[in-house]
Amino acid sequence: MFNVLLVEDNSGTQILLKNILKRKFYCKVYTAKDGIEALKLMPISRPDFILLDYMMPNMDGYEFLKELRLRKMHRDIPVIIISAVNEKASLKKILALGVKDYILKPFNIETTMEKIAKVMNERNRTLASNVKNLESRITLLQRQNKTLKKLNSETSLIDRKIFLN
Repeated sequence: MFNVLLVEDNSGTQILLKNILKRKFYCKVYTAKDGIEALKLMPISRPDFILLDYMMPNMDGYEFLKELRLRKMHRDIPVIIISAVNEKASLKKILALGVKDYILKPFNIETTMEKIAKVMNERNRTLASNVKNLESRITLLQRQNKTLKKLNSETSLIDRKIFLN
């Protein structure tokens, strides 16, 4: 089950997206109405990806993204921007912060679901790869630990012989 942080100040849009995420993708959804609230939710929600409105009160999507990318623990979380902003300058600014995709409001539900599914599939592959790398690392560490134990016991036998003579 994916954890999703949905950052959206419009309650109607928030309800619609939350229902899509829960019913179609079986996600656990955490919601915030602005970037400040979203940053506070990061440690609790531990999101696998974030759906982020661009224009919000207090802290907008751009400021939230800048802060998110500064945090080592959270900088690689995939983000999909949701916004009515369609200006090239604003889009360039957002894309420069490494968002995975952009959903233009008013949005088409089918297209939105496709974009969410794409990000979830990419995240699944990334997480599976991370697990595989961790498993390899554990196997290597177990071998090294076994070798160290063997060396330690051999050293102890040599030390005992020297000490007893």
